[in-house]
Amino acid sequence: MNEAIVSAEEAVKTSMVELNGNSYERILFKTHFIQRGEDIIKVIKDYMGSHLQEGDVVFVSEKALAHSQKRSIHVKDIKPGLLARLLYRFVRPTKHGRGIGTPEKMEISIRIAGTFRILLAAVVSAVTKLLGLKGYFYTIAGEAVQRLDGQSGGENWPYYNYVIQTVDDPDGAAGRIKESIGFEAIVADVNDLGGSIVGFSSPALKEVPFLDILKDNPMGQETPQTPIGIIRRKPLSGTDQS
Repeated sequence: MNEAIVSAEEAVKTSMVELNGNSYERILFKTHFIQRGEDIIKVIKDYMGSHLQEGDVVFVSEKALAHSQKRSIHVKDIKPGLLARLLYRFVRPTKHGRGIGTPEKMEISIRIAGTFRILLAAVVSAVTKLLGLKGYFYTIAGEAVQRLDGQSGGENWPYYNYVIQTVDDPDGAAGRIKESIGFEAIVADVNDLGGSIVGFSSPALKEVPFLDILKDNPMGQETPQTPIGIIRRKPLSGTDQS
């Protein structure tokens, strides 16, 4: 385990949520900064192995998993072209962040969707905004562009200098975690604005309201560095535990 973790007590943060007559404990693990290419399964085993109990479901941050899969690109390795340097200027920052409003993210968007599709998205977006309609850029550019992450927070924040693409084969990644540690797993893309569960180790998990269980973003935004955790169903207080 990384030497930065002094004790199990300091590494673990817990919280409870009640939903649809059930109570769920969310157990978060503060880790070292997971490096690009690092073995995420080893990280999970090192930090939470002794905490796992029968029936637990492991959850992993999509951003951390993508970074470990080398789906992140350092800004120094991205050379924005003329089109990217032009188009990003038309992306207005909002209270939710910069979106793809950086030359590097726009360049990766062009590589993902293609020049024609991004130009079409930009034109349609400009026209529909005049009509008071929003969101058409991403509708045309596609989900992979919409879900680009990274370059967020301040200069000292972990992913500020990375553009992060979506996880490769999220169901397969969750399945490999289950196969290795023996517990079900999900991949969660959750932030302070909402999110989605993008990967499941078993189809049956799709019936569990994991997004609602995590919708208050217990992992935190950027700085808490708690990219892995456990969801544990607990009896409601005052109910028979037998």
